[in-house]
Order: sequence, then structure tokens, then C-alpha cells
Amino acid sequence: MKHVFITGATGVIGSALVPLFLAEPDTRLSLLLRAKSQSDLEGRVQELLRFWSINPRDRAYTDRIRALRGDVSEPFFALAREDYERLTREITHIVHAAANVKMTLPLEEARASAVTSVRLILELVEACARQGVLSKVEVVSTVGVAGRTRGLIPERPLTEVVTFHNTYEAAKAEAEKIVFGVWQECPITVHRPSMVVGDSRTGKVMHFQVFYHLCEFLSGQPTAGLVLRVAEATLDIIPVDYVARGIYWASDHAEVAGRILHLCSGPEDVIKIPVLMQQVRAFMHARGAKLPHLYPLPRACFRALLPVIARFTSPKVQRALRTLPLFLDYLDQPPMFSNAETKQLLTPAGITVPPVYTYLETILRYYDQARAASAGRAAVSTEV
Repeated sequence: MKHVFITGATGVIGSALVPLFLAEPDTRLSLLLRAKSQSDLEGRVQELLRFWSINPRDRAYTDRIRALRGDVSEPFFALAREDYERLTREITHIVHAAANVKMTLPLEEARASAVTSVRLILELVEACARQGVLSKVEVVSTVGVAGRTRGLIPERPLTEVVTFHNTYEAAKAEAEKIVFGVWQECPITVHRPSMVVGDSRTGKVMHFQVFYHLCEFLSGQPTAGLVLRVAEATLDIIPVDYVARGIYWASDHAEVAGRILHLCSGPEDVIKIPVLMQQVRAFMHARGAKLPHLYPLPRACFRALLPVIARFTSPKVQRALRTLPLFLDYLDQPPMFSNAETKQLLTPAGITVPPVYTYLETILRYYDQARAASAGRAAVSTEV
């Protein structure tokens, strides 16, 4: 019987993985979840069940899910010793998808999330291997480990990279190096997704991350039409269902241990920023949004004006504007991520990269509907 231990089940990628494993009738899952108390843990589980559209009374699913209150950056994951030892006897597969994706953390905090957690996962791998039941391990990293490298990024260890855009990239790169130190001895596959967006078929996603906030700025709405002038800049985005299916497939294929999968669109399917800007504005216009005329500005001028723009916006937009410079760095000759080897592995399994134009409107519509629903709940709460 397969028993999968998953970290990061409440994250974008982890939450998309769980239903794939649950579709196997005999597979059991142990989910490591952060929670302040047992009641908080139960609340998080209920939230996940709603996201997965699982009835809490449907024991065909719920009996196969075990939620563990713990912390991936604490020794033994802050679990009781007997619970940890039980895991080492039962686990056949591990998926380490937990991550703090904030790019502004102090380096030591970023390392505590990425580096410490990988060390502890590898301790668990070693303990499980001694029990003789472990089959496969998936470690989720990021294409961001390429840092400030230019050109086409290969699907191999990038141990030579030493300059990064932010602490998130630096910590993830360090974590990868630790994995590379042992992966000849362990059945580990490293997965590097690019900018993850919603499901290509439904738009569904657990959390709205960078891409969605970037789209708001590209529309010109939050900044009264002032936008960054871009020419040929591109963005590599990838739907979460593609990422989840790639990781799920790898978990059943021992032959890809010691490999790196680039779960991204790749150089052939990236989207140009001007095209994305045009399509975002067309989507919003079709829904009756009043959009300002755009005033494209050179990079230096746009950066200089950000503090001025912030004075005339809402607190929410001000918070977003403070992090915008981090993303502007990616638009200056962004790298391309090779995914030829990954596609060669996944395509025969029917896992193909969907072209952006086939799902862009779907993910924008889901985001728009979620924002409207959130605004409606807020209005009801205020009225009450």
C-alpha cells in the first residue's frame, strides 16, 4: 500500500497534488500542517476539504488522510517522537512542497524555511530508508535558483550560480546543493516550477500569487495608467495542474531519480509582457472595467515615481507597490528555462505544456470571480 507524506499541502502546488494521490483508492496520505492548536488544525483540514470538494463525511477519502500538526523547520517536524517514528515505518513516498515564497525575508529567515526544512526532510528520508519501505522522494524547488544568470538555463545542477535577485532564490539554491550532495544515494527528483498560476481547465488555485498582482499593475488601474515601458520582455508562467501532474508522475517512476525537471513553459511557450498587458486589459474591459489610458515610462522614471504614486492609492495597493521593484528586476533580460528533457519525459505520459492563450482567460476569470466573492463577503460582514 502506498503511503505519501506531503509537506505544503495548504500551498499552491501541494493542494493540487493531494487530489491526484487520493484518486488512487488504496493510497494513504499524511499531511504536515502548521497550526496553532488542534482546533486550528481541524479548521485547516476543513478548508482543504472544501477546496478539494470533498464531503467531510465521505470516509472513502477522509479515512485515508491523516493531518499532523507540525513545522517543517523544527527537529522531527515538532511531532511527538512516536508519531515521527511511525512515519518512518509507513512512508513509501515523500513530497516536500512546503515553502515560504516571500522574497523580502532576511536571509536567515529564508534559509530557515528552505535550507533547514530540506535538511530535516533528508533526515526523514534516511530514517525511512533504514526501514526499507521508501520508494521515491520529490523535492520542489524553483527555476529561480538560476538567479541572475542570462540565456537558456539548462536542466542540471546550477552550483556555479552565486548572484540572485532576492533571498528566496538564494536560499532555494543552497537547499538544492544539499540535495545534490546525497541524491546519488537516495531516490530523489528535484522539480523546478516557474511562476505557477491556476488550473488550466478551471482556473482554480489555492492562493493567488505574484502573477495575479502583476496583471493588476499591467492593466494600469492601480497606477492611474502609469506603467513600465517594456519591449520584448517575457514571462514564463505554468498552470498548477501541469506542475502537479509532473510531480505525481515522477513519484511513480524511480528511473527519474537523480534528475531535475523544469516544470515551466519553456522558451517556446513564454508570453511577451506587451501581449499579456493587452490581453489583461481586453479581459477587464469586456467586464465593464474603466481603464485609464496607458503612459509607458522608462524603468528609471517608473521606479522614481512609485513613492509618489503610492500616496494616492489605497493601503492595499501601497503594500503591493512596495514589492513591485522586486518583480521589475525580472523584466530586464529575463532568462529562458530549457524544458526539452522534461517534455521528452512527460509528453509520452500525456502531460503536455498547455499554450498560454488556451487558459489565460480561464485563470483571469477565476481570479475576478474570487475577488468579487471576497468583496461580497466583506460587504455582508460590514452590514452585519
